[in-house]
Amino acid sequence: MMENTLSRQLPVRLPPCADELLSSWISRHAAFYAVPPLAMLRHCLPEAASLRTTDFHLGSDQEIRLASMFPFEPAILRRMTSRI
Repeated sequence: MMENTLSRQLPVRLPPCADELLSSWISRHAAFYAVPPLAMLRHCLPEAASLRTTDFHLGSDQEIRLASMFPFEPAILRRMTSRI
């Protein structure tokens, strides 16, 4: 059941702002859905330790999962991290 939930795309995806960090972008989605930012992140990446770590320590597999959830190209998400 959890696998089905994780593979579904979110119906609303907000475009990233210029120079926006991934944590900020996820926080804006959380605000839109009226949920805590960490809850939004863990909906996509249940193993995530904190929102801030996505800006610096996002693995390739996590990047792909986030990109499929929102849906965006992984390269767009990568540009919002320090991992360029």
